Amino acid sequence: MRPFTRRAALLAPTLLAPTLLAGPALAQAGDWSPSQPVRLINPFAPGGSPDILARAMAPHVQQMLGQPMVVENRPGAGGMVGARYAAQQPADGHAVFLAAISAVLAPFMAREPGYRIEDFRPVSILTVTPLVLVVRENFPAQNVAEWDRVLRASPGRFNYATAGIGTPHQMAAELYASLSGAQMTHVPYRGTAPALTDIRAGTVDFMFADLAAALGQIRQGGLRALAVTTSRRVPAIAEVPMMGETILPGFEAYSFVSWWVPARTPDAAVRRLNQVALHALGQADVQARIQEFGFLAEGTSVERAQQFVTAEGAKWSGLIRARNLRFEEG
Repeated sequence: MRPFTRRAALLAPTLLAPTLLAGPALAQAGDWSPSQPVRLINPFAPGGSPDILARAMAPHVQQMLGQPMVVENRPGAGGMVGARYAAQQPADGHAVFLAAISAVLAPFMAREPGYRIEDFRPVSILTVTPLVLVVRENFPAQNVAEWDRVLRASPGRFNYATAGIGTPHQMAAELYASLSGAQMTHVPYRGTAPALTDIRAGTVDFMFADLAAALGQIRQGGLRALAVTTSRRVPAIAEVPMMGETILPGFEAYSFVSWWVPARTPDAAVRRLNQVALHALGQADVQARIQEFGFLAEGTSVERAQQFVTAEGAKWSGLIRARNLRFEEG
């Protein structure tokens, strides 16, 4: 196994500072307008937090574009089915891909992903989805520094849950293991809900979980939260420290929700879609949804979105190669 250095691990930019409704981005938007409904291709099933965010934004998109934004769910293979489909759509601004971190990971983890990151052009990073380190009730640590010491001192003794192979939960754990040298056993589940259930039951030791999924149980006292994986504290659980301020300076691992379009989409369409995305994100009902799920609002420019996706690809591809991680479809 090739070493994965701390420098390589921290190639991705720090959590993007919000640029929501930035004036220059709005002023530079082109004159493009859609001639038919805009399809937002969601590679996951209905009802998840990205899907809910997309549907909350849709009415505001229609108000600005004069055409509906129709959410089209195409789940399967950890998001690859939807990504492949989106990459094959006409590059005319009428097809937008609702991309998450899985869209960055799959081309490096899957044997035949069916698309490349370069097949797309990012429009904007809409929100960041923080991960939170949660542990079983009787785990022998009261804070993240103690958790770190226990894991390093007990190779192979503890296990961790994820929602499956190739998920951000696994990537966060693999990044921690690579940087710390800790050894633990991966227990993949089919989804976050059963994984959290087993942590509450004491069957599994810990998990880097989506905050949106774990927040209710943390507030009710069913899960103990030790740290968040972002570079700034999360308002929904502001008392929980960052891993980067406690045990591993610069540690970051999270998912995101973003809009991508096929790579050859004209500049005018890309910039108009960016303008519309920032406008929709700034609406009160959308902001309420963002806070409800513990997201961090971003709303980046086209240029910053491209820089971010490029850096995320470099960071995670290095970890995937170093630790020989693979995702098998099916």
